[in-house]
Amino acid sequence: MPVAVPPEQHLDLTRRRGYLFGCLGAAVAYGVLSIDGWAAGDWRPLVGMAVCSLLILTVLDRRITLQRLDGLLGLASDFGALFMLWSVFHNAGPFSAQTMLMFSIFLVVWFGVRAFRAAVIRAALLCAGILLIGLLRQPPEPIPVLYFVFLAFLVGQMTFAGRQIRQEASARAHYADLALTDPLTGLLNRRALYETLQAHYTRQASASRPAPDGGGKGWRAPGRRETRPGKTGGGETGLGVLLLDLDHFKTINDSYGHDIGDRVLQHVAGVLEGCAAPGDQVARWGGEEFLILVSTSERSALEQRCHRILAALRTIHSGLPPVTLSIGMAHASEAPDVDSLLRLADRRLYRAKRDGRDRMNKDTLLNL
Repeated sequence: MPVAVPPEQHLDLTRRRGYLFGCLGAAVAYGVLSIDGWAAGDWRPLVGMAVCSLLILTVLDRRITLQRLDGLLGLASDFGALFMLWSVFHNAGPFSAQTMLMFSIFLVVWFGVRAFRAAVIRAALLCAGILLIGLLRQPPEPIPVLYFVFLAFLVGQMTFAGRQIRQEASARAHYADLALTDPLTGLLNRRALYETLQAHYTRQASASRPAPDGGGKGWRAPGRRETRPGKTGGGETGLGVLLLDLDHFKTINDSYGHDIGDRVLQHVAGVLEGCAAPGDQVARWGGEEFLILVSTSERSALEQRCHRILAALRTIHSGLPPVTLSIGMAHASEAPDVDSLLRLADRRLYRAKRDGRDRMNKDTLLNL
């Protein structure tokens, strides 16, 4: 069970990578423009290439947050656009393709890092400035200006559509996360862990299925490992479950109120997460019950996790009413399917309750 990377980190890496590629592309574009501009005495592309190179170093520095990067890129584009307008205004020649390309880079940056409304205002002001310069030229140059206005509209429309799609995807991901998360404790819920268990048994069944057209009895495909009882196929580690139930939790609710009961559940959830190893999954199974999935092929590892949890809950004080729990332990190698595994863990849990609570049960008898 691999540990998922938080979505925030994915978004951080994606945005930083996009900024890096954008600055690299702008630096290359300015570099190409500087080849032609150098012979004509136009040093503006060289300035743009130098600024983009500095921005590349800034993007690569992980100490600089994305919010600060947004501000730096936006500020550089603001000053760059003003400088370009001033330079074009004092240039008596017609609009060149290189000049319009440099203006278009500012559009892309604005709509990429600024709020949409702020980007629209800057794009409108830039179009108005270019239009004014074009009308003041002799003869006037409306055609390049119209092309640029159309480009600004197209970039803005695509950005708006992209942000709408991203918001809808983010909302769907948020609702999907809510469907798999317990709102009180922040743990996974019953549905999430049941799906994980079901997927484990599905992979195990696929790995244990004999290869088609195997020929005679006992034939095995070359390189295929034989699946033994108690082991999962496909080279996976085994899987164990710990079903935990708080002892006398109703008494806590009746004596202290449901608010304190909720805080006790949150405290227990934190203790369980603290005792979990990397790769374990902790869920609120329902009410005062919790379930932990443990990636291990050894029953002894499950026992050690149980003892660690019991000891931690006895020693970690939170100012809340003291609470203990009982644990039923089961391994996937002991049951043919998910429901059988959960029933086995449940029977062992209640055996632990009958034996005095505040303990775990690993009885190997199936008819408890």
